[in-house]
Amino acid sequence: MKGFYSTQLKYALAAVALGTLSGCGKQTSDEYITEAKQYIAENDPAAAVVALKNAVQLEPRSAQARFELGQLYMQQNQFESAEKELNRALEYGYEASKVLPLITQAYQRTGAYSAISKLEHSEVGLTSVERAEIGYFKVVSLARLNKLDDARILIEELSELETSSVFKGLTTAYSLVLDQEYEAASTEVAKLREQAPQNAEVLKLLAQLKLSLNKPKEAADIYKDYVQFYPEDLQTTFVLAKLLVDIGDLAAADPYLDELLVVNDLNPLLNQLKAATYAQKGDYANALKRAEIAINANVEDPSIRLIAGYSAYQLQDYDSANRHLTYIAALLPDNHPGLRLLAASQLQLGLTSEVGDVLNRLDTLSEEDAPLFSKASYELLRGGYEKEAKAFIEKSTDISRTAEDLTRLGLLQLSLNNLDGIVNLEEAVNKSPELVSAQTTLAKAYIVTKQYDKALELASNWKNTSPNDAKPYMLAGDVYTRQQKFNEAKVEFEKASTLDKTSPSPKLAMVNLALAQENVQQANSLLDDLLVEYPNSSSALATYYLVSKQQNKQSSGIEKIQAAFKSDPTNLTTRLLLARVEVVESNYQKAIELLNEVKDQKDLPKAYWKTLGQSLIKTNQLRPATQHYDAWLQKSPNDKDAVVGKLLLLDSQNKFEEGANLTQGFLNNRDDVQMQLLNTHFLLMQGDYPAAQTAYDKLPEDLLELPITKGFLARFQLNNKQPELALENALIAYNSMPNIKNVMLLVFTYETLQQPEKSIDLLSQHVEQHPNDLAAKMLLAERQIGDDVTKAMLTYEVALQQNPNNYIANNNLAYLHLQNGDLQKAKSFGEKAVALKPDNSAALDTLAQILVAEKNYTEAIKLYDRAVTDEMDNEEIYLNYVETLLLAEESFLAKRKLGQREMKQQKSIDRISKLKADFGLE
Repeated sequence: MKGFYSTQLKYALAAVALGTLSGCGKQTSDEYITEAKQYIAENDPAAAVVALKNAVQLEPRSAQARFELGQLYMQQNQFESAEKELNRALEYGYEASKVLPLITQAYQRTGAYSAISKLEHSEVGLTSVERAEIGYFKVVSLARLNKLDDARILIEELSELETSSVFKGLTTAYSLVLDQEYEAASTEVAKLREQAPQNAEVLKLLAQLKLSLNKPKEAADIYKDYVQFYPEDLQTTFVLAKLLVDIGDLAAADPYLDELLVVNDLNPLLNQLKAATYAQKGDYANALKRAEIAINANVEDPSIRLIAGYSAYQLQDYDSANRHLTYIAALLPDNHPGLRLLAASQLQLGLTSEVGDVLNRLDTLSEEDAPLFSKASYELLRGGYEKEAKAFIEKSTDISRTAEDLTRLGLLQLSLNNLDGIVNLEEAVNKSPELVSAQTTLAKAYIVTKQYDKALELASNWKNTSPNDAKPYMLAGDVYTRQQKFNEAKVEFEKASTLDKTSPSPKLAMVNLALAQENVQQANSLLDDLLVEYPNSSSALATYYLVSKQQNKQSSGIEKIQAAFKSDPTNLTTRLLLARVEVVESNYQKAIELLNEVKDQKDLPKAYWKTLGQSLIKTNQLRPATQHYDAWLQKSPNDKDAVVGKLLLLDSQNKFEEGANLTQGFLNNRDDVQMQLLNTHFLLMQGDYPAAQTAYDKLPEDLLELPITKGFLARFQLNNKQPELALENALIAYNSMPNIKNVMLLVFTYETLQQPEKSIDLLSQHVEQHPNDLAAKMLLAERQIGDDVTKAMLTYEVALQQNPNNYIANNNLAYLHLQNGDLQKAKSFGEKAVALKPDNSAALDTLAQILVAEKNYTEAIKLYDRAVTDEMDNEEIYLNYVETLLLAEESFLAKRKLGQREMKQQKSIDRISKLKADFGLE
């Protein structure tokens, strides 16, 4: 209440003052100074500052007002303002001996060392104690300005002062600092601390000396005392907080940081330090928050990125962890733990291609790294980066010790067809017989490699360690079934069924056992019972369909799957099963419709991508198929099925260069014989024979006798002008795979050998055997034109029955009917060709010639106006245009057209001469 009444009194006085002013005039500067002193006595420095500013405003050169204001600013730690006012006080004649001690302190707090070095420490009126203090600060400033000789001279001068002031002792100690005798200086200052335990300069110098002597913990303890005595010195508090963080005493730093953050919550360096303390306490959310405040304020220290990355990883914010750690990865030394965190984050984000580069920087490995390298190897394998995965699997071999690590290693080795994986799985089982993943994986490996005795031994041991687990009985039953020991298998499966009543697997095994014994009736009965109990089991439904199909009752199997699908359309597994069945039944459009309904779902399985891709290709939906495979490759760039599907599309579109690049990219990441063959194929089709030869030479020797490689060899031989040698190889390739490319290869070989009749015979037989091969029909018709026009026309007509929109067949039939004089038929086919290709110069020319034959020159010229462009370089069509102009008696325009283009072919030059002669052109 005292404060309350004091405030009321102050306002009352102010009211009186206003009344006095209105009657008696304004206050003087001295009156404001007196008023300020009254406010200071009442502990109201803010009002005192206002009063002193009023005094300065009335009398700007008042040394007294300036001094009082500067002194007040010093008390409020407003050192820059104090420095300004004290300087003015000196300038306007205030007693120097009063100002100098204060202004020295102000300069010292603002770091104005140059100004301190110029102060007059021998000013009249200063006491020896004041001279010692000012002199000390001058010595420190000279040293910081690198004026060491001046500092030593001043130290010698100050040593003559008759005073026991601690500053004289500090000056003496500083001479040792200048000589870099830090230990001796520390001893001297420690003695001064006993004399003046709370002296700010003694504590600060002693702490700095301890740091110079690499004794940061002792320095921190001294700074703690300093901050306790001078809590207003926030700069030193910050120094202490940072020092504590640096020496790892984060808990001690925390309260100081909290105190500083109250003053400036967004200070980047404070946030950096606070992030470290939060991380140390395990408060990763706040650690990440504080770290990112510092980072966003452009703190470049790699340690803050490390804290942010570590905290984000602990929060499972792998995207942030990857971002922060990637930023500093190049700055981290090899084997740094941050690289492990970065690799783990990248694996979580599916950044498989990036993780290899990070893990390659880890060469000092321990058992703790085994899970990371196993995970990386798995993801690399899954992503198709087989070569890189092999290298990491080899590294995992040396560091895998635990049963879990050995299990992962064994599985990875088996994925690469490395049977050493079985040895590692056996060791894992020996170490931890209760480890189900090891038992299961080893069991599969034994069965795949047909080591049935070992599989049965494993099952027996597994039963002993886990007598209530159905899995070892299922394993034994599977082995007995493969050995055709059906009675033993039945016993095992029945036991498994009693142990596992929640899974359809044991009962489905009994179905498969019945099928293995060719007892279809029993299998059907068991399946019916199984589907009553598990109507949505995809494995049971798939088995039911296969059994039904064997009995030519596939519609029944399909209906079962459809019923399960309708009961739960959201079940993706059932949807995929139904789509795959539709593909088997060649109902590709139904499969497409089923799968298009879920195309926007995330993380769709491979079965979706593969089934939809096959269906789109089978239905010849070129554009959707291309979009589908492009999306699949973006998701899984090294998935072999995705690559092969895309290659089929590229091959059908004659995009051979793109195909060669795609196969080569795949081979850069994994060795694959099929892809080597495809790479050679695309290089040959592209016409890059040197690169194709290099690829061919890398093929395994046992592949060189394959029909496909014989086709490769034939192409090389044709390119080397060796058609006689190429013929045998081209025949082998064609007889093995009579596709259009091998047809064309053999046709080209015959024609190079000047055996056109054999080309026609080959094409005729091929078309008879493959009536749907439209491309072969077109090749045959093209060759029949020069041999038997009637047969050519018939072949083209058959081709049009297969595809009425075949532009080439329509155009060529138009031309052939024109040659035969049947203008009506010619015009019908010609118009259809132009309708299909309205800007095609060849089609326009054919129809124009038909109109010329009808003497309809006007319409013919209109067609030529569309056909003849600057880009059209066909000389025959151009001269047909000129001749039509002449027939239409457009001689002037015809002459101009002749003058606009120079003919290069001799037959064109000869034709121009004839036109000029026939039409009397000069």
